[in-house]
Amino acid sequence: MDELAQNIIIPLKGLTKGGHTFDYAIDGKFFQIFGNTQIKDAGCSVKADVVRHSTLMSVVCRIGGYVVVECDRCLDDLVLKVDVERELTVGFGSVDIDDSVDEEDVLVINETDGEVDISQFVYDYICLSLPIMKVHPEGKCNPDMLARLSDGAGEQSEDVQSPFSGLKDLLNE
Repeated sequence: MDELAQNIIIPLKGLTKGGHTFDYAIDGKFFQIFGNTQIKDAGCSVKADVVRHSTLMSVVCRIGGYVVVECDRCLDDLVLKVDVERELTVGFGSVDIDDSVDEEDVLVINETDGEVDISQFVYDYICLSLPIMKVHPEGKCNPDMLARLSDGAGEQSEDVQSPFSGLKDLLNE
């Protein structure tokens, strides 16, 4: 994880109170480090707008770009647009984050830490933004693969019996 930590880290030492912006770029290697085999390649930019307070830090992550995945229908490469904006609240030390805080993502770190690694959060934000069904728009799938799929779609040999064929007889009795 050391490779990754060099990419998406917010330095805390010397970070004054107020607003700061950090920019990062990630590619397919980012997802390989996490062991994600579904995302073949990527080209995303991450902009982290940080507002530091005395006991808390607000990090608004804006992620834009694309990821390349396999189409669930034709198995060809499919480029999906990524456009995510999420907020992460970072607390220092033993700060209590009460239930009234509306943020979904909260991280509490030691006051002596010199940096905060937001790589896992960025990875999660991108993966959660992807649709469940990853398919090309209608008519854009590989026609050869669709032809092969449709050839065997309606055919079922009468020699091969379904394990459920015996259940039909029970309904008729």
